Amino acid sequence: MATLTGFRADRDGAYIDKDTEAVLDYSINWGDWMPTGDSVNTSTFTVTAISGDTDALTVNSSAISTNVCTAVLSGGTAGNIYTVSNTIATNNNITERRHFRVCVKARSV
Repeated sequence: MATLTGFRADRDGAYIDKDTEAVLDYSINWGDWMPTGDSVNTSTFTVTAISGDTDALTVNSSAISTNVCTAVLSGGTAGNIYTVSNTIATNNNITERRHFRVCVKARSV
């Protein structure tokens, strides 16, 4: 199974909190799931749209490094919970997808 760092889990799966102003990277390590000798060839991150959203969560960029897929996310409307999906294809033509939720909050100190 893929591993996530810094995420929490509840009965609906993995999630993480994000401030409305934060521009941060979020990673999924596919190494533990990956069959021996295979590696991630392509990785695509998508955010499920929320109807009427005034400041949607956005994937700014993404990268692959040694079977760790990373997306830089920005924006998001306070109070909304977004689903972020990572779909990969390996060098051996295996396709898989995992998702996590981003709970956007207007944080204060």
